[in-house]
Amino acid sequence: MTAEQLYQFDLNGYVVVPAAIDSSHLRRLLVYWSEHLTGNRLHDVNFDWGEEWRALIDLETVFPFLDEVFRSRFRLDHMFCVDERFVSSGGRLHHQADMFDEGIYYWVRNQRVHSGLVAVQYVLSDVTEAQSHFCCIPGSHRANFPVPGCYREVEGNPMLRHLFLRAGDVLIFSEALVHGTYVVPSSGPRRSVFARYMNNHSYFRKPSDQRPIHALPATPNHAASATPAFRVDRLTPRQYQLVVEPAYARGHAAIGG
Repeated sequence: MTAEQLYQFDLNGYVVVPAAIDSSHLRRLLVYWSEHLTGNRLHDVNFDWGEEWRALIDLETVFPFLDEVFRSRFRLDHMFCVDERFVSSGGRLHHQADMFDEGIYYWVRNQRVHSGLVAVQYVLSDVTEAQSHFCCIPGSHRANFPVPGCYREVEGNPMLRHLFLRAGDVLIFSEALVHGTYVVPSSGPRRSVFARYMNNHSYFRKPSDQRPIHALPATPNHAASATPAFRVDRLTPRQYQLVVEPAYARGHAAIGG
């Protein structure tokens, strides 16, 4: 990551890496898409689709930037494909700074970035004014006040910035940025892959195979401290939430009274 890229990311909440996907890789992704992914506006990625999809996990033109932002302690949380029919949050802008409870935040201390969920958009087809596209309020990932309702709107929003990208470009942005989809009626084709990364001690989405906790972690380096499994049916509802429910941010219910 260059000093210029870091400055752009910190200032605006996003950075564009031009031509990050080489032409051969891009072509293979598009061939698979045309053959298998035209039925729905959104497809969650399966890494068994092929090497070209697995390569998006840690693309060399993107990985160093993420590695710097997360200081080498991060994980891929989820990845999905979208086309021109995809619209986020009903066409209004969503998210904002300091959504700590949802794992979405951005702040800097002692010249070190501390970030929650970060998104990477792999652009597979040109995105011009003729396509539905990404838009945002630059710098809003660092705002100190709630977003006024009028600035949640896409139409007529003087704060809005539209991003037009070329096939092969990559857009990296903080999910704390106020952002969304600018919908273009009768949009031309749009193909992008979104990958979202999280600190390696956190989950944003609840993993599909995540199981309830039936034993607390043992104290490290003490052989006699192993904690046996306990019966969850003896816990109160609140105790169940505090002990048994595994960790994830999105949709995790607040602790009951």
